[in-house]
Amino acid sequence: MRGIIPQEGFTLVELMVTIAVMAIIALMAAPSMSNLLESKRLDANQRDLINTLSEAKSQAILGRQNVSVNLNSTASNTPTSLNWQTASNNTLELKNIDADGTQSSLTTTTLAFNANGVVANITQDTLLSICNSRINKKKVIILTKLGTLVFKAEETC
Repeated sequence: MRGIIPQEGFTLVELMVTIAVMAIIALMAAPSMSNLLESKRLDANQRDLINTLSEAKSQAILGRQNVSVNLNSTASNTPTSLNWQTASNNTLELKNIDADGTQSSLTTTTLAFNANGVVANITQDTLLSICNSRINKKKVIILTKLGTLVFKAEETC
């Protein structure tokens, strides 16, 4: 008489339970992954704005000519005009910062650097904030009259 041969491997029930547990874990991780991607998109958009402003200032000084940065523009770049566009779910807001620290809305969509690297079309420091509506975070940069960029801590929209 033959004995019972032990079986190796998983039963169908064990496999289904394992897949169900993994699916639940994946569903819990999906929102945080989405937020991580949005956060990285916001960071990249901020870096792109910083690079565009820095490039405009450098081109103005090196070329001894006025160079403008058009914000929220999809036009092609030229030697005297650079363009920058917000990424999806991001919005740009510009504000003047008065000497007493109060902020007022700024309607310009163009920043012009003169041959000395000074921002010619603003009269005081300007706050540029990029807000991502999905994750409710915003990156804040202060552009001084002299064309210097100052970074502030991340805030909520």
